[in-house]
Amino acid sequence: MGKVRVLFILSALQRNGAVLSTLTTMKHLDPARYEPALFVLERRDEPWHELLEGVSVTYGVSKGKPGAQHVPQVFAKLLRTARRSDVIVGGLEMAPTFLAIIAAKLTGKPSVGFVRNSLPEHLAQMPARYKTLTKFIYPHLTRAVAISEGIKESVTRLVPQLEGRTRTVYIPLDIAKTQARSREGVPGADAARPYVLAVGRLEYQKGFDLLLRAYAQLKASEPALRHRLVLVGQGKAKAKLVALVQELGLADDVVMPGFQENPYAWMDKAEVFVSSSRYEGFCRVIAEALAVGTPVVATDCPSGPAEVLQEGYYGVLVENENPDALAEGVRSLLCDPARLQTLRERGPSRAADFTPEATVERFESVLAEVLPSLPEPFGIEDSVTPPQ
Repeated sequence: MGKVRVLFILSALQRNGAVLSTLTTMKHLDPARYEPALFVLERRDEPWHELLEGVSVTYGVSKGKPGAQHVPQVFAKLLRTARRSDVIVGGLEMAPTFLAIIAAKLTGKPSVGFVRNSLPEHLAQMPARYKTLTKFIYPHLTRAVAISEGIKESVTRLVPQLEGRTRTVYIPLDIAKTQARSREGVPGADAARPYVLAVGRLEYQKGFDLLLRAYAQLKASEPALRHRLVLVGQGKAKAKLVALVQELGLADDVVMPGFQENPYAWMDKAEVFVSSSRYEGFCRVIAEALAVGTPVVATDCPSGPAEVLQEGYYGVLVENENPDALAEGVRSLLCDPARLQTLRERGPSRAADFTPEATVERFESVLAEVLPSLPEPFGIEDSVTPPQ
C-alpha cells in the first residue's frame, strides 16, 4: 500500500495560530506513511514557505477572495483534488470543514474536521446561519478533532451526533524553535522599564479592553509600579483600543508595537504574560509563554487556559471578564518574587506536553481510525466531471 494522501483545507494562509497549527501538523506527519496536500480558498502571499516546503498547494482562486462567480471553478478544483486524496481534513471550523465534509461526501472519502474555538461563543459572534449550517452539516463528519477537552465538550453539546466520534488532539508546538527564538533581541525595547505582555489578535475575543481596564486599576492601586503594558498584535479593534488607552490616561504606559514576527523574544523578556481572552480553544500563546519560562496570568475562560495551566498549577487563573480579578492576579505575581521564580521553573515542563512528536502522533491515530472503511460516494461517481 502506498502513502496515505491527506488533503487539508484552509480559507487562507493568514498569520494566525490556526494556520500555524495546521501547517505544523502537516509538516510533522510521518513522511514514510503520509503525503499531505493543501487546498486554500483564497490566495495570499504570506511567509509560510518553510512549513510549506514540499507540500502540493492548490488555490481556489489565483488572486483575492473568491466571490459568487468563482463557486463553480472552486468546487471543480476542490473535487479534482479530493479525488486524488484518501482523507479530507478541515483545518479550521466553519467554511474549511463545511467544504471538507461536502468534498468527502461527493467523492466517497472520510472527513475529519478540526475545532479550534469554543463553538457556542464562536458562533455567537457570527451570523445565525452558521449555527444552522453547523448543526446540519457537522453530523456528517467521520471524526471531529478538538484541540482541548473543553472544546470536545462544546462540540458534543452543540452536535450530539458527534458523541463518540470526537477526539482531543492538542496543538503542536515547536518548543525548540520557540526557545531558540526567544533569546533574540526585542526591537526598540526600553530595557530600563520592565513590562507585562499580551500577544494576540486585536479583536473582541482576546479581551484586551478588559486588560487595559485591569492595568489602569493596577496602576492606581500600585503607584510605584514601573511596569509598562505591551500589547503585541494587529486587528480590527486597534482603533477602539487606542481610544481606550487615551480615555484611561495610559498613553505613557501602554505600548502597541503591532504584529511582531518574533513574539517569543517579547515573551522571554516580559515579567508576566497575560491572557485576557473571553473564550479560547487552547490558547497557543499561553503554551509558548510557558515554553520560554514566563509566568502566566490567564482568565478562566472557555475552554483552554485552565486545561493548559492544569487548573492553576502552572500559572494564575482568574475569573473571566473581570478586570478587578485580572488586576489582582497580575499584582499578586509582581509582588511575589518567590512565586514568579517557581512558575518560571515549572513552565517549560508543561510546554513539553505539546511537542509535535506527542501531538501529531495522536492525530495520526485519528487518521488510522477513519481509513479502514471508506464511506460510499454521495450521489456522484468519480467519472462525473464537476461543473466548470
